[in-house]
Amino acid sequence: MKILVIEDHEFQREAMLMQLALIDQPIISEINTAASGKEALAMMASFNPDVLLCDLKMPEMDGITFLSYLSELSFGGSIIITSASSDIVLNTVQKMCLSYHLKVIGAISKPVKITTLKELLILASLEQQKHSVFLTSNTAKNKDFTEKELNHALEQGWIQPYFQPLVKLDNGDWFSCEALIRFNHPILGVLPPASFLPLLSKMQKDAELALLSIEYSLLHQQALQNRPVAINITPTTLMHDDFVDSILMIMEKHPHLSQKIYFEITESDALENTGRALESASRLAMHGFNLSIDDFGTGYSSLALLDTLPFNSLKIDMSFIRPMESNKTASAIVEACLLLSQRLQLKSVAEGVESLALWRHLQQLNCQLAQGYFIAAPMPVEHLKQWHIDWQLKVIKQQLAN
Repeated sequence: MKILVIEDHEFQREAMLMQLALIDQPIISEINTAASGKEALAMMASFNPDVLLCDLKMPEMDGITFLSYLSELSFGGSIIITSASSDIVLNTVQKMCLSYHLKVIGAISKPVKITTLKELLILASLEQQKHSVFLTSNTAKNKDFTEKELNHALEQGWIQPYFQPLVKLDNGDWFSCEALIRFNHPILGVLPPASFLPLLSKMQKDAELALLSIEYSLLHQQALQNRPVAINITPTTLMHDDFVDSILMIMEKHPHLSQKIYFEITESDALENTGRALESASRLAMHGFNLSIDDFGTGYSSLALLDTLPFNSLKIDMSFIRPMESNKTASAIVEACLLLSQRLQLKSVAEGVESLALWRHLQQLNCQLAQGYFIAAPMPVEHLKQWHIDWQLKVIKQQLAN
């Protein structure tokens, strides 16, 4: 892991270097420093860090302006903001970075605590691992698929679901999996969803992908150990002419289908005013399928939908879960979502659990289910058996159960 520390105060800079020298995991291979945003930009012409530790108040070019310039460079590493600024300023800067598609994994108030710094570096390391499963060469990044190529990939079975486990926070038991579409290209390797999913959606393949995930899950019930699988569907999927009828046809062959799969409704804001989508969601619920709101808390209408459809669970968006250790606003939103789920007797799912600290915090708040890289990355179905063995050992070793 390569780190760039951007800090104008010499004492603070040296103190941070001393703390970094004491961290043995994750392994840090190289550290460089800069005293301003301007100096950092010049340095990054030849040095590509995995993690930036960035102050906000600096001479020549402050951290906020630096981060704005950084977005133009398409920086893909992790950013940790280190500042004595107020929580309101830190929160606003993090939202700015989100709009610029920069990956801010946390903000630390000064003086920096080594325990917090280590937790965030571990999270940065997990982010690296997450993207290492995808080929990151320029060939893969710049590959523009045609509709013909994607249709061929579907025919060949190269596009298929990977599975990310969800576990119970009180005892660590494996509860279910979420099916996430991946493209396992025979030459380019496993490709990031952004390289092919937008075109598949434009090709109106959303319903086909959902049905593909259902059929694939049914074929691999043994590897899934009969755990239920969450299938992502959008309002567009629900508005597809034959989607619900196709589900019911599969149900004729598999009478217990509603116990083996459930549906996570994404982009739920678009559902409220779409009568056809509401009709289809209601039909699924009527036939015993559980429904969950995905990315809960990111839109106004998701609140109204709780009173419209018979949802069984809500998944709190990772944009609130990840920063809740260092961001009071995010923590308060998570607590409010959990209180709402308890009052409405809905299962609560925390998405983006990527550290032991987050696991412990969510346990204390009585969240029911967790999903994230602390538990497992999305994986091929054949890897689930070994993951489950390793996870059970981790639960015991780290005393994750209450």
